[in-house]
Amino acid sequence: MQDFIADFIIWFSQAFAIAQYPPYAALFIMGVSVMISTISNLAMKKFADMRRLKRYQAEIKQYQQMKQEAEKTKNEKLLKKVRRRKAYVDRIQREMLGARCKPTLLFFIPFILIFSVLRMFYSPEGIDLVVAVLPFNAHELLPFLVGFIGHPTAAGFGITYWGFYFLVGLGLSSILQRIMGTQIT
Repeated sequence: MQDFIADFIIWFSQAFAIAQYPPYAALFIMGVSVMISTISNLAMKKFADMRRLKRYQAEIKQYQQMKQEAEKTKNEKLLKKVRRRKAYVDRIQREMLGARCKPTLLFFIPFILIFSVLRMFYSPEGIDLVVAVLPFNAHELLPFLVGFIGHPTAAGFGITYWGFYFLVGLGLSSILQRIMGTQIT
């Protein structure tokens, strides 16, 4: 088994060697991020009842507004109504969490394998490679970024694989959720 994994990593490194360094590394990681987000959103649409989840979200929002109003005005009738609805709201929140976790559980192991391969690809010999460079010195403004998502380079601030994937994933997944109708606000 170990030989198969090592052989696959060697093949992957040779086949995608151009995608190991900027600017192609950033494009490759964006492509992987779009692919993973798309698969996750398609699974969410397939395995979750989106209409029911949106209805539940609206009910939770209404409950929270009612609760705020009751606490603000100290209206005893409203406070009693809030207490009665609390168990129901807790139940639908648990149901929403379960519905959103089902697709994640289905694809968890394949995604972990993808991330492991990419981690080995972008960290040969344990050294994180720079996959994208910001053309300014972000570390001067935000010094905690050094070592967290990247490190300074001669051309600006270099972002490593994990930092870049995190930044791209946050932005693209939100856009894809809106496009595919799986975002619940």
